[in-house]
Amino acid sequence: MIDRFARVVADRLGSMLERGAGGGRGGGGRRGPSKLRGRKLEMRCRYPGCTNRSKGPRFRFLCETHRRLPKKKQDEALKKWAAKNG
Repeated sequence: MIDRFARVVADRLGSMLERGAGGGRGGGGRRGPSKLRGRKLEMRCRYPGCTNRSKGPRFRFLCETHRRLPKKKQDEALKKWAAKNG
């Protein structure tokens, strides 16, 4: 009985591995590999002349120092950056 159970489990695991079950992290899956996987974001602060690392898209790509500036100054700096790099 134990041998039968082990065979059933082994068969099911084998078929799951063949199909690629889980597909989330492997890059495969139903839709194929993601087009964005491996893309590197530009993580420098967008403020002119700043070389610090930004806090990411959630904080408008500004560093810890510059994200505390007033919203108007942030907008001006982001417009300058977009004009230069856009």
